[in-house]
Order: sequence, then C-alpha cells, then structure tokens
Amino acid sequence: MANVEVKKEGYLSIGKTEAVEISVDTFLCKGCGICIELCPRTVFEWSKELSEKGVHYPLPVNAEKCVKCKLCELLCPDFAIAVKW
Repeated sequence: MANVEVKKEGYLSIGKTEAVEISVDTFLCKGCGICIELCPRTVFEWSKELSEKGVHYPLPVNAEKCVKCKLCELLCPDFAIAVKW
C-alpha cells in the first residue's frame, strides 16, 4: 500500500502518493459532498475542522486508492478539486 501524505498549505488540502496528487481548495469548496458520494474508490473523507467558509470539506485521505478517473474534479461544481499525476 502506498504511503499517503495529507497536508494543508494555505487554502489547499493535499493528499499525495508517488502516483497521484489530489488537492482540494478549501476556499472554493462549499462542502456539498458530491466528490465523497460519487468517488468509486472512497478516496475522500470529511474533515473534522471547518474551512474559512465554516463548512466541513473533503480530505483525500485515501489517495492510494485513486484510479485517476477524475470524477471528483469533473463533477465539482466549484472547481475546487485538482487531480495530478
């Protein structure tokens, strides 16, 4: 299993492995949960803390499960998620 590094840099929450980097812009995210519900591999979990907008945001804590389908990035209504590899 890959080692997942989850860190917060300014407005970005980043889940990173050797194969993929998933970033969530907590300033843009409104906490709708579409990414959490529609991810086929359950990559995201809700944060325990609140964002600057006062909502819980998704954290890519299981980034090692990501198959790079980019559904989260494509379906995010706020363009808050980026998947890079």
